[in-house]
Amino acid sequence: MSPLPGPVPVVLVHGLRVSGSSLHRIAAAITDRAVIAPDLPGHGKRADETFTMDGAVAAVLDAIRDVGAPAVVAGMSLGGYVAMATAGRHPGSVAGLVAMCATTQPSRLLASPFQAFGAATALLPRQAAVISKGLTRAAVGSRVAQDMEAGGLALHSIRDVVGELARFDALTELGDYPGPIEFLNGGWDQFRIHEQRFLGVSDRAELTVIPRASHLFPLIQPTTTAEMITDFALRCDAVCTA
Repeated sequence: MSPLPGPVPVVLVHGLRVSGSSLHRIAAAITDRAVIAPDLPGHGKRADETFTMDGAVAAVLDAIRDVGAPAVVAGMSLGGYVAMATAGRHPGSVAGLVAMCATTQPSRLLASPFQAFGAATALLPRQAAVISKGLTRAAVGSRVAQDMEAGGLALHSIRDVVGELARFDALTELGDYPGPIEFLNGGWDQFRIHEQRFLGVSDRAELTVIPRASHLFPLIQPTTTAEMITDFALRCDAVCTA
C-alpha cells in the first residue's frame, strides 16, 4: 500500500482473557496519532466467536482499514503473536511491529500447562472466574485488575487460544516481515526465554528490556508503554513519509 502523509496510526492488540478495552490507558496516552484497540475473536464484544489465528489477523486487518493503512501494530502477549502473524502475512499493511511480552517460541510442550488450565476453566467457569479475578487483584492491584476486567474476562477462550498458539510458528512469521520491529520485555517476564532468537530474525529488530518489570508491565506502566510505542511510531513516520 502507498504510504500516507502524516503520523501513521497505531493498532493496539490485547492479550489473552482480556479485551481491547484493557488497553485504554495506553491508547489515551498516545496523543499524537490515531489509535484503535479492537477485540479479537472470543474476547470482549466478540466473546461469542471462536478464537482462531486467522480470525484474529482478520480482526487486526479490519482495524487497520478503519484507522488507515499502513499502521504500527503493537500487541501484548497473545496480541504480540497476533501482531507477528499480521505483519508476516500482510506486510504492506504494517508500517512497524511492536511485540510486547511475546518472545517465547510457542510449542506443544510449553502449551500443556495452559491447556490444562483452559480445560479447568471450561469445566468450572464460574469458579474459575472468581479465582482468576482474585489472583489478578492480588498480583497487580485493583486499578490494573479493573482495566483487565473491562470488557469482560474471556476465560472460555483460553483453550481455543492455547490450541492455536501451540501450532503457531512465530519465528517463521517474523521472518516474512521486512519492516522495523521493536521487542519490549519486562526483565522479570517469564515469556522472554527465546528473545535472542527473535531478535536475530531481522536486522531491523531491536529489543528493550524494562528492569524489574513483569509480564503485565504494559498495563502496570501504561504511560511508559505509550511513550515507547510513540517513539517507535515516530521512526516509522519518517520511513513512511520519505
